[in-house]
Amino acid sequence: MKNGKVLIVEDDDVIRKFLRLQLTKWGYRFVEAEDGVEAILKLAKEDFDLIICDIMMPKKDGWELIKEVRLSPKTKDIPVIVLTAKNKDSDMFKGYELGADYYITKPFTKAQLLHGIQLVLRKDPDTMEQIDLSRQYDQDS
Repeated sequence: MKNGKVLIVEDDDVIRKFLRLQLTKWGYRFVEAEDGVEAILKLAKEDFDLIICDIMMPKKDGWELIKEVRLSPKTKDIPVIVLTAKNKDSDMFKGYELGADYYITKPFTKAQLLHGIQLVLRKDPDTMEQIDLSRQYDQDS
């Protein structure tokens, strides 16, 4: 991972706090946005290595955000992990069709989140050393 910077796009304070704690623990830096509009503004100003985004948000939802991210030359290659309560197959398929790299449904575990991050960032040759998932699974049990 180039600079280890993640954009968290989530309107729920509790989930944002959880993501902050885990990303910090795993050595990532992050910036937060509470909706898709705020996320687009932050993407215009800063470079990110990963976007973790919710779908159901005010102002601009995650579907619209992913579409805009994929259409912009500056952001089209940033991996996107969807983190949502929308758990129907049709929602997951829509996420992948729009360009999501990984789809996680809420509620989720630390191990699922870490696995998703490692999976999508493995595509980047500059990815930081892999975190031992077996240790993480044991802690979540």
